[in-house]
Amino acid sequence: MRRLSDADADPGRWAAASPKRFSRSVVVWLVLVAYLVIVKIVLDAFLPHAFADPGQAALFGWIPLGMISLLGLIGVLLAARTGFPDAWDERVSLRQRILLPLLIGAGFGLVQVAIDLMTGFSQLIAARHGVTQQFTDFPSMFLIFTAAPIIVEVVYRLFLVPFALWLLSNLILKGRAQSSLFWVLAILTSALEPLTQFPDLQILPAGLAVLLGLEYFAINLTQAAFFRKRGFLAAILVRLGFYLVWHLMYIH
Repeated sequence: MRRLSDADADPGRWAAASPKRFSRSVVVWLVLVAYLVIVKIVLDAFLPHAFADPGQAALFGWIPLGMISLLGLIGVLLAARTGFPDAWDERVSLRQRILLPLLIGAGFGLVQVAIDLMTGFSQLIAARHGVTQQFTDFPSMFLIFTAAPIIVEVVYRLFLVPFALWLLSNLILKGRAQSSLFWVLAILTSALEPLTQFPDLQILPAGLAVLLGLEYFAINLTQAAFFRKRGFLAAILVRLGFYLVWHLMYIH
């Protein structure tokens, strides 16, 4: 397997994606959607009380999952037209695509754990939602938090960034300013999670709220960078690494 060179990593080289690269990305997305469906079926059939927080359960309804699947597919198709690498391109090594994103995501998880051990913020947020803890049982948590990174990626990035980039750069600017526009969009979309977390963060001391908001922003910007350099699967794996540490290894 040839390793990705600096020239290969230039997003502009991916703009005219070949049908082969395009089809691999679609296949990867369909595999991820199949996993979402399997998780939904298993939860409904065997783990009906998997969710401690009803807000989480709502995202795993059939209609939301159908919308996520469709929007994600649109994002994958548009990513092939807007300079993003294939999700499983042979020029990207497994270390670059899988191991490094997981390790970086786990690093963010360790930071989150350290902050919680020092402040106990997770219990304050859980109390706000009327639950004593997010953990119900390990099989449920494993399924939920290995499927959730796929959903979160669509909500915050996989659809929004390629769609806006296609509209602004490809259609309006005729292919110009793609790289600059991407980073503007990456920064803007990376602020979405801190903003959606604001109702929870506002109950915390101001300094702690700012610290957590900055961490959420950093996680999302890191995912955006991996999306641009290594494809959407690498971006999802950053979030998976974070969840494996924060939600599965650290029981709270």
